[in-house]
Amino acid sequence: MIFDINQTEFPTARHKAIWNEGRQVVPLDVSLADIAALEMKEGCTQIYNWTREYFEQIYKDPAQFSGYTPHGMFRLLDIAAKKTTVEGGGLVVTGRKYKQMLSSSEKHLSDFPLVGLEITGGDTKLLTNKKYPLFCKYLKLFSDGAYRKPLNSLMYILYNDFRVLAPKYIRTFDDLLRVLPDKIKDYATEAQEYVLAKGAELENHKAYGQFRYKYKGRYLLVLQRNNYRHTPLDIAVPYGPIEKYKELIENQPDRDEIVMYVKKEINVCDTVCVAGIVAGLEPHGYCGKSARDIFGDDKNISLCYQSISKWTAAADNSEYTDYDIKMLKRLIDIRLSQLDILSEGDTGKPRAYFPTNFINVKEGK
Repeated sequence: MIFDINQTEFPTARHKAIWNEGRQVVPLDVSLADIAALEMKEGCTQIYNWTREYFEQIYKDPAQFSGYTPHGMFRLLDIAAKKTTVEGGGLVVTGRKYKQMLSSSEKHLSDFPLVGLEITGGDTKLLTNKKYPLFCKYLKLFSDGAYRKPLNSLMYILYNDFRVLAPKYIRTFDDLLRVLPDKIKDYATEAQEYVLAKGAELENHKAYGQFRYKYKGRYLLVLQRNNYRHTPLDIAVPYGPIEKYKELIENQPDRDEIVMYVKKEINVCDTVCVAGIVAGLEPHGYCGKSARDIFGDDKNISLCYQSISKWTAAADNSEYTDYDIKMLKRLIDIRLSQLDILSEGDTGKPRAYFPTNFINVKEGK
């Protein structure tokens, strides 16, 4: 593990953002467990060692780096490694690919010399890493393996999850728990156990770091990293049709307490709309906001992320507490009632939408 998962104090918000990515790097004893080829193990180890040095270097002295976190650097490396060839131990970077790298994040490209990377040549260039001679060769193989995953492929590369090079790899709930602070780990476990006991099922893993639980074909709970707010975990309860959900809340014996919590925690649209566009959701009609009356308060509720969680919470309200878990369980109960009603009236296939692309869409402040 590159960083202490239980760290709570950070010099700046940027340090916290760097830590939030660094803590998720998969340990070598986990990522290489099913890889037998010795050279492949060595190549992956070189990528890991380079990654560890880079994270530690940018955390120690972020001022010397242009990128806010390492995320943009790995995006550039991903562009360089995708659909290319290896020559002389380096990655061939065509003129077109180099322009794509400049367009994606020129500032991270200027950081290359700080981390031992070099691009040389004319129209066609060569990316090399002299300290780690197998780095480029296995970065390409690693990229090829990551892109066999349909969603959030870059995350496998950013977090050095070399298990994509092994056959029949599926991420499990233990992968989420491994990188969570101890207290939040307990909250994630408690939330999962609660919905499983209610009859929910964990959906087959699709998006890196996102675990989605269904009840009668619709989403009941989602656990995932909150890289939008640079916090380790988001615990989201989807609310479906908001007016129906509000009606159910009105009939609860603890109605006033639930209303106060929902008004505080319902996801609103600030820059999350921009995040939806970046994530490619705009063509599907999900990105945007909707002005709604939420129990007497006007809220621009997010259409990208229709749930109650801390995804868009203020900085002073970004950490989960025992009280949050208590209230989220109540919201899960209400969602269960909603889904039972919806299921009784169903005449077709249930709509089970919940976004999969809200991973690392915000890098800046």
